[in-house]
Amino acid sequence: MKIEEVLIIKEQDCYYGINTDEVEQILRIQDLTPMAMTPKEIRGLCSIEGSIVTALDFSTLLDARKKEVDTEVFKARQVTIKTDDYNFSLLVSEVINSVEVNQELVEYVEDQDDIIVALLKHEDEIVQIISIDKLIKDIKLPLYVSKDVHDISRDEAQEKKAYVQRYLFFMMGNEQYALEVDFIREIISLPQSFTVIAESNKEILGMMSLRDDLLVVADLREYYDFNAEIEEKKRIIVAQYKGRHIGLVVDEIVDIQDVEISKIEGMPENFKDKKISGILHLNEELISVVNTDIVRNLVKEQSHLIGEKSEKSQTHDEHENEQTEVVIFKMADEEYAFDIDDVSEIIDMTEITPIADSIENIKGVINIRGQVISIASLYTILNLRENSEEDQQIIITDVNNTRVGFVVDKVNDVRGIRAEEINSDEDKGRIFSSILQLEEGKRLVMMFDSKTLLESIELVEKDVA
Repeated sequence: MKIEEVLIIKEQDCYYGINTDEVEQILRIQDLTPMAMTPKEIRGLCSIEGSIVTALDFSTLLDARKKEVDTEVFKARQVTIKTDDYNFSLLVSEVINSVEVNQELVEYVEDQDDIIVALLKHEDEIVQIISIDKLIKDIKLPLYVSKDVHDISRDEAQEKKAYVQRYLFFMMGNEQYALEVDFIREIISLPQSFTVIAESNKEILGMMSLRDDLLVVADLREYYDFNAEIEEKKRIIVAQYKGRHIGLVVDEIVDIQDVEISKIEGMPENFKDKKISGILHLNEELISVVNTDIVRNLVKEQSHLIGEKSEKSQTHDEHENEQTEVVIFKMADEEYAFDIDDVSEIIDMTEITPIADSIENIKGVINIRGQVISIASLYTILNLRENSEEDQQIIITDVNNTRVGFVVDKVNDVRGIRAEEINSDEDKGRIFSSILQLEEGKRLVMMFDSKTLLESIELVEKDVA
């Protein structure tokens, strides 16, 4: 069989490849439930998009004598495998990337019983392409399917549906809340960090990458005025509205169940903030029902950050070969970018001469080849903590013939960005024009609109209509 593309995985200092036709998703490690009396290769079960999936250890599948994959390591990933014959996931130590197979650099193995079906030369490394069938041939995978509790007729089911609504129950503080399942896409664990969004509301934690999408995450506990502490056991409810999504952080997921509408008592019209649409009487408990207008409003408020995926797909073919050159730099553990057309040069840190009574956010001036250039502080503009002990650099921008320098921690990259990696802000006039979604969504970079940035510190004149 001819292999067109493989996903490259690094395990125990060796490189392996999996045919991408069999790969469905690449996820951070999900919460695993161990299984008793199972082979060492089966690490447990987890829930992915509503289905129960078996998690197999890639390292021990290759060699039972090897050490298990450390799921606590940041680079560890869970790769879901789905074909007509099986559906499971692999725990791997590191996913490198997916590459097209150059048939001139691949050698297929003739032994039909060998787990390695081909060897691929890729960037001075030998990638061993494995057969998934042979990898798991000795493993009996458990299969889990949902089972209906009640065997009722179609008419009875429709009648029941008219009087019940399915809700997700969760905790915030010591109180229990409920949200209609129709507004929920999935439930995920918290990432190790978020990409901070400047000038956002207090409840917005930032952004994260969720497969091929960007997800804005709001702390629902902050929105409801609870003490919001981030811990590993917290969960993100991915809520949806009109094709757009937002993540809502809560303390604990309790249950999902059908609720009789008659058990929900509506709130008065003059209820002050209308964050609660009703009170549910269930098992002698009073549970607050989240007003779904909250989801609608949060999605609408943040919709300028992420466009519809369908809109991005429509323009992909037109701009497939277009690239935007950018300068990516780091400040306070976050990455930002300037369009390279707005950058005239990058220099090492030099002495900055302060100026009395200067414009706010101006650190001072420097002299470059006889030209005096103002140096502005992005740290104060974005309310970031500056670490002047680092080997900082200065990026000199040139916008409308105005040259301004910005001190940054470090310039990380100068590279081309494909059109499909750019999520443009639909609302013009913000200091961030786009979000760059790099390395298959694992790396998010906020891109400045240089002209708007300089307008905000009154260093270039605004256009007058």
